[in-house]
Amino acid sequence: MAQKRSDLDQLFHPRGVAIIGQINRGLSEERTRALHDPRYGPGGWSLVNPKGGAVGSLPIYTSVAEVPGPLSLAVISAPPRLCAGVIEECGLRGIRHAIVFSSGFSETGAEGAAHERALAAAGRRAGVRILGPNTNTNLLESLPEIPGLRGGKIGVVTQSGHNGRPIVQGAHFNVGFTRQIPCGNECDLDVCDFIEYFAYDDETAVIAGYIEGFRNPDRLRHALAATGSQGKPVVLLKMGSTAAGSRMARSHTGHLTGADAVVDGLFRQYGVVRVRDLDELLETAALFARLPAGTGPRTALYSISGGSGTLMAEMAERCGVPLPRLSDATQEALYAHLPRFLSVANPVDNGGQFVTGAPPEVRRELIDRIADDPGVDLVVVGVTGAVPPMSDLLGEDLEFLVERGLRKPVVVTWNSPKVDEPGFDAIVRSQLPLFRSFRGCFEALRNYAEYQRSRERFRTRSGRAARLPRAAGDLLQDASGSLDDASSRALLEAFGLTLAEERTVASAAASARAARELGPPVALKIASPDFPHKSDAGLVRLGIGSPSEARRVYPQLLAAARRADRRARIQGVTVQEMVSGGVETIVGVTRDPVLGPAVMVGLGGVFAEILADVAVRPVPLDARDAREMIESLRGYPLLTGARGRPRADVAALARTVVRVARLASALGDRLLELDLNPVLVRPEGAVVVDRLVVLSSR
Repeated sequence: MAQKRSDLDQLFHPRGVAIIGQINRGLSEERTRALHDPRYGPGGWSLVNPKGGAVGSLPIYTSVAEVPGPLSLAVISAPPRLCAGVIEECGLRGIRHAIVFSSGFSETGAEGAAHERALAAAGRRAGVRILGPNTNTNLLESLPEIPGLRGGKIGVVTQSGHNGRPIVQGAHFNVGFTRQIPCGNECDLDVCDFIEYFAYDDETAVIAGYIEGFRNPDRLRHALAATGSQGKPVVLLKMGSTAAGSRMARSHTGHLTGADAVVDGLFRQYGVVRVRDLDELLETAALFARLPAGTGPRTALYSISGGSGTLMAEMAERCGVPLPRLSDATQEALYAHLPRFLSVANPVDNGGQFVTGAPPEVRRELIDRIADDPGVDLVVVGVTGAVPPMSDLLGEDLEFLVERGLRKPVVVTWNSPKVDEPGFDAIVRSQLPLFRSFRGCFEALRNYAEYQRSRERFRTRSGRAARLPRAAGDLLQDASGSLDDASSRALLEAFGLTLAEERTVASAAASARAARELGPPVALKIASPDFPHKSDAGLVRLGIGSPSEARRVYPQLLAAARRADRRARIQGVTVQEMVSGGVETIVGVTRDPVLGPAVMVGLGGVFAEILADVAVRPVPLDARDAREMIESLRGYPLLTGARGRPRADVAALARTVVRVARLASALGDRLLELDLNPVLVRPEGAVVVDRLVVLSSR
């Protein structure tokens, strides 16, 4: 496999390292060598400090220009104000990569941020790629090699040097790793560069990351597309939250998307597995590295306790892990060794005494019989308590079966905090996927199954911005703020959206005429861009049954609007056909400060914020994204004819979502908010009933 990020080779495999800046002159030569040799190799590094001198027989050069021999990497521990100048000197010396260990940059405030900008600019001028600042040199540590490693290795990338360490310490559980990369403040190289690097790295089977935030959406999408094309699972612990939606006080869409919904939507597009803590990150990544590719989801449960089996089954069902009933033939084979008062349909309870009373070959045959069931893809063995007469023997059996060769993949949970047990050691030696809780186990299995499905659907999406129709471009030439009814309608129709028929009128008589043409019944709404939620302000009247009633309501709405806001721009009243016979949905656009525009679809109409049943994907998205979003809604059965309801036109709703995405792409930063609520999905077609469009000035 070709290494697509060969530009990083000199970073990972430097030909000479200059250690610049702070030097602990109190250390002996022996201790100094012991500190640096494991990272840079004996004889492959030199010390640099303007004061010169020596540590034992090790010279301290006053500048990188003095260092003899080849240099390709600098490790810098200098005051922040000096780092940019050091980078310039490195560039002149021909050094092309630098790790800036120093802290005191953007993490400390405005002055530090200015130093960081100067550092990044110096790197660009000098042609030096920078890792950091505020990082460490863990990426060059030699990680333990696991004797007889089964499965693949994990590449770890983090935005916290320390939080990568407990992940790679999974080597104590015989989990294999390629390298650990701490990115620090990311003034240049960032997590996206290293995710892409791992995607093409032959030794890396799974990518695991601790992420606090992303900086460049295009680079992120490019890196994740690389992992998808290479079939490399990505498991991320994404911390923090963005301000997405929080400033959009006027739109339902902004309220509903939430802080992390856009990130979650992006992860779903690219099959990224998101976890919530460090233990889950390690255990889930290890499962992906150890399970054979394509392992199915159908799971059999085996334990020494009926209570444990019940707990396992409940957690598996909660996580959506399928538990097929074992075949009659399998159950009869199990009952040849177990008393019939035990349950063996799935979960399988061996009663505990079986382990201590049966010979090893019978104990192992029982596990084989479960694995041989044609309806089973894998077996989960639950060890809920460390009971040496049983758990030690069970550990021995699992280690033996792995050495012999498993019939089906096996996953183990060791739920006891007591791990100083021979049984636990045997399971670690076996290198079976190992979890410390049922929740972690079954959530990981669910994530594994979802990833397998996402692999089948992997595709690249066009990142080119949609073109703005000429009619829409002319309309938006000088538009800003909330668009009035006529402008918003013209914009939406230019992108192929279907809107309810309506007339904006400026008199009671015209209101009556419009009601006669469009109905009755009709709806009357105040026509004003200053009332984004007209129904909340009492400025909508539904079910107007006659032209004369429309004539009476017209002045009532005007008076109500003036009472609500005397400064509001009032253009009259909009008379709209009453659209009925469908399912109320909401479609909108929110804007993430990093990932950009994202489209939301949900159920509920006026109750959308109460139901909070929504799905979000960032732009670009395609028709399959739109369909997956709709099908993921909890209320999706309402669209498919639940309880005798007529089936709604889901395809029309999906087309609406795609057209809104195209609109968002074409308008780019000019679109601040878009809220279509409700969109009524009928047996044929989807109709926008109400809308809010807010633009920035050009």
